[in-house]
Amino acid sequence: MSSNKSIFKIIEQKIYNSINNQLKKVIKPNITLKKVADIDLYLIKKLKTEYGIGGIIVDVDETLRKDMMQIPDCNKQWIEFMKSEFKVIILSNGYDGKVKKFANDRGIDYMSFAKKPLSKGMKTACAKMGLEPENVLVIGDDIVTDIYGGNRCGMLTAIVEDVDYEIDK
Repeated sequence: MSSNKSIFKIIEQKIYNSINNQLKKVIKPNITLKKVADIDLYLIKKLKTEYGIGGIIVDVDETLRKDMMQIPDCNKQWIEFMKSEFKVIILSNGYDGKVKKFANDRGIDYMSFAKKPLSKGMKTACAKMGLEPENVLVIGDDIVTDIYGGNRCGMLTAIVEDVDYEIDK
């Protein structure tokens, strides 16, 4: 029975990847990043001056962390840096008490069960930051929930292709 589950998991992943690749042809992010940490000082200045970005909405799973593991220290440091430059909200379709504690300890809003790509969660995040959608950057890994959702709301969008997954000691 276990091997059947593995086969179905592989098939499910192949179908998901195929659909995702087709959607990427029509749903386009404004920015493509290898990892979230690719947003450096140069890009921050550009986001502020050229696009008027004052806040970021960042996804958790497969953006800040891999496979529901802990957020690696490098991404924790990146979030701290982003917080010094922008208003930051972590927005997720799921819920994780450890992520909530991480966000609360840093004075960052954590919105769970956001129902992305529906506009309500993203617009609520903008309202919490006191910003209009066009002044917010959405960073995530999923072409539908993060990129399509952000595009629908008129936000700048950045897709993350990979995530750091090594937990620093």
